[in-house]
Amino acid sequence: MPSGGAKNGESAGISVDVEELFRALQEEVRRSGADPGAGSGTGEERRAVRAEAERLWPVSADRSLRLRPGVRGGLGTPVKAVLRKLMRWYVEPLAYDQRSFNAASLRLVDDLQQQVDRLQAEVDALRAERP
Repeated sequence: MPSGGAKNGESAGISVDVEELFRALQEEVRRSGADPGAGSGTGEERRAVRAEAERLWPVSADRSLRLRPGVRGGLGTPVKAVLRKLMRWYVEPLAYDQRSFNAASLRLVDDLQQQVDRLQAEVDALRAERP
């Protein structure tokens, strides 16, 4: 049993605000993008997510090869390069279709966001007119 009067795995003399710790962890998860859809939907968050989508939408079959040290790397890297070029004819049409879908999805999301903004402005105007 640990000395110092600690029980149930708690450290002696250390006070932790559990609610504050939980809020901090929630904020960290929200900012990391691991909890999609849980954000408050602010303009800044929307712009950050949009920037990430813009960065990730161009899918490609071309990726750089990781070089391994030693003999395996010396022999494997050229073989992988040749195989990659041979398989490109098979994979690239799929990547092209995915890029097309991603671009269309982003255009659709932009259009929907414009509609939501327009409708929100109309609702705000109607609420302002109402006594």
